[in-house]
Amino acid sequence: MTTIVLVPGAMHGAWVFDPLLAALSERGVTAVAVDLPSSSDDTATIGSLTDDVDAIRAAVARIEGPVVLAAHSYGGVPARAAAGTIESVRGLVMIAAFALPVGVSLLDAQGGQFPPGYERSADGRGVKIGDIAETIYSGVDPAIVEKALPRVQWQSVESFTQPAPAEPGPDVTITTVITTDDKALPADQQRQWAESSDAQVSVASGHSPHASHPDAVADAIADTVRRVDATTS
Repeated sequence: MTTIVLVPGAMHGAWVFDPLLAALSERGVTAVAVDLPSSSDDTATIGSLTDDVDAIRAAVARIEGPVVLAAHSYGGVPARAAAGTIESVRGLVMIAAFALPVGVSLLDAQGGQFPPGYERSADGRGVKIGDIAETIYSGVDPAIVEKALPRVQWQSVESFTQPAPAEPGPDVTITTVITTDDKALPADQQRQWAESSDAQVSVASGHSPHASHPDAVADAIADTVRRVDATTS
């Protein structure tokens, strides 16, 4: 049986996937969500991209059988690295996610500097997006946004500056979920990265389709599981 490991984006934890976990459960898909060390309330102990890859690796190690990683936004960077280095990872779903080439950092992809509106922590080790309700949560039910905003954490600067260390091999089945109304990651950039994917799914959503369109994302993940199962049975 294939298991899904959900990987959150910057400044968020496993909690962000609660609507998606419910939708996957309704489809009979087994899934767990992980927290990434690079997102924390405490910038003194905040982790790096390397730590995030290790956290995904640890989550996968606890699972028997094939795994599909489903990653949102920044989470695509450590998820792609994990998919390229862990044999049991057979599939990858990129949800409005950064598909960076090896050697390129997230900050590189943003022109070498943090976009306007980013807030820096007092010690300089963490950042937050100031207009997160308008960019990350565009199109999401206001009630969900109201509950989410107090839970947003600092994201380590190091996770932005470390280059992507690895990428999936040809045996990993990749699905890209493209968010066509995205205010944080332009759809055209997502489409460019998706050219090498095995499947593409477009959702008329902002940057957080797992919150605004969980059924559509769950369908894309379930379809990826079916394709992975067909190759491993």
